[in-house]
Amino acid sequence: MMRRWPNLLLIAILTLALWLGSLPVQAAAALPRELQQLEQQVEQLQSLVDAEDWLEIRSYIHGPMGMTRKTLNGLAATLPDKHKREMRRLAKEMGRGLEQLDFAAKAYDQPEVEVAQAKVRKTLQELKALFSQAGIPSSS
Repeated sequence: MMRRWPNLLLIAILTLALWLGSLPVQAAAALPRELQQLEQQVEQLQSLVDAEDWLEIRSYIHGPMGMTRKTLNGLAATLPDKHKREMRRLAKEMGRGLEQLDFAAKAYDQPEVEVAQAKVRKTLQELKALFSQAGIPSSS
């Protein structure tokens, strides 16, 4: 029995070290629930853009995505001070992209809709990159 203790202690220490070593990677890889939801909404919006469903695009922007800017500004509060300003800028950019998309859909302007949707997707990627840089763990 006494001979097992050093082996068990060594296994426990190695297991703990491996687990602790993997924590920063897990935290950096996870996105906050709000960004995961926004990512899903942008994908849904893309399917509406692809279908050229003008009325549904506008309804989706004003419905499920209606609080996007407010949500992103609230999420800025979870970031370190050095990232808050960039987060707020991106929240405004996302809002402008959605407004541009709304106006383009209202005018049935497919080329402009695609430009606006590309801007929304680009802003989403910048938001995800910002959270990866900040290393903020998931809020879910």
